[in-house]
Amino acid sequence: MRRRLTLLVVPLLLVPAACGGSDTPSASDETTASEPTTEGTAAGDGDPAAAPTGELAGVTVTGEPDSEPKVSVDAPFTIDTTTVQVVAEGDGEAVGEGDQVTTQYVVVDGASGKTLESSWQTGQPVPLELAADRLLPGLYAGIVGRSVGSRLVIGIPAEDAFGSQGNPDLGVEPDSSLVFVADLLDRQPAPEPAPEPAADPLAMAEGKEQTAPDDLPSVEVDGKGVPQTFVADGTEPKRVDTLVAEPIIVGDGPKVSAGQTVTVHYLGQLYPDGEIFDQSWERGQPLDFQLGVGGVIPGWDEGLEGQTVGSRVVLAIPSDLAYGPQGSPPTIPPDSDLMFVVDILGAN
Repeated sequence: MRRRLTLLVVPLLLVPAACGGSDTPSASDETTASEPTTEGTAAGDGDPAAAPTGELAGVTVTGEPDSEPKVSVDAPFTIDTTTVQVVAEGDGEAVGEGDQVTTQYVVVDGASGKTLESSWQTGQPVPLELAADRLLPGLYAGIVGRSVGSRLVIGIPAEDAFGSQGNPDLGVEPDSSLVFVADLLDRQPAPEPAPEPAADPLAMAEGKEQTAPDDLPSVEVDGKGVPQTFVADGTEPKRVDTLVAEPIIVGDGPKVSAGQTVTVHYLGQLYPDGEIFDQSWERGQPLDFQLGVGGVIPGWDEGLEGQTVGSRVVLAIPSDLAYGPQGSPPTIPPDSDLMFVVDILGAN
């Protein structure tokens, strides 16, 4: 006994026409299905008896939407171009490339007039991935752009189905046109493209050097360019009144934003050139943290947002945006202003 189409929905509905007879175009030179043409809504939306016109004359569809249609075809039925007629117009969203469309369908072989399969008989709607390389060309052309809730009659010529060979295993005659009556029940939008993998973090700041602020301590680096300390010349203000965030190297990477995980190397020192209380360089391990969620002191959240990956940023942070009156014993006394030099190595 011939296997049911619902068990072979991939071969019949999803395999491109290149899998048909020898006259069917190959993937490299395949002609695409003709643009579907709508001959008009047959007998009014939802009419229980619809008699398509034009190229689909000879096809009769009986039955209310949301119930199994009865499809009869005056065999032998042939059609020259993929043609779609709306029996009932849905009011849902239009389906598009990449969507997964849930359907109920009846498929009839035009040459014999025999019903090849009805998903209604199994009680299981069939999900179709709406992609040109996943569906028979005529089926793809007939469904794309139609509204959820619609009932469609799609006439598919042999060249947009199984060509001159047909598909005897599935009951499709050679050179046979297909008639496909589809109810579009639901749409799941195409998934968002996967994000590009995050670039490997830099080893240190890379970019265009900038003139350092002359009213702040300067950064002293070693022969490899690694920050070692801040050096004051005595002209700096006694206290840091407002947050200063100045890049002394501007990287050409993307700007970092709140919510991202940012990778940095840093050195922290009491203002203006007091004790170094923390540095990742010495540990040889950069810090990963989420920006803008309060996981670091406010001076970091505010001063680093909007800076670019690859930058080296000097931060002068007033006490109220650092550790405030409590300090961070034993290394940071109460009400201490702080200096940081931060290399932004990556963000994702």
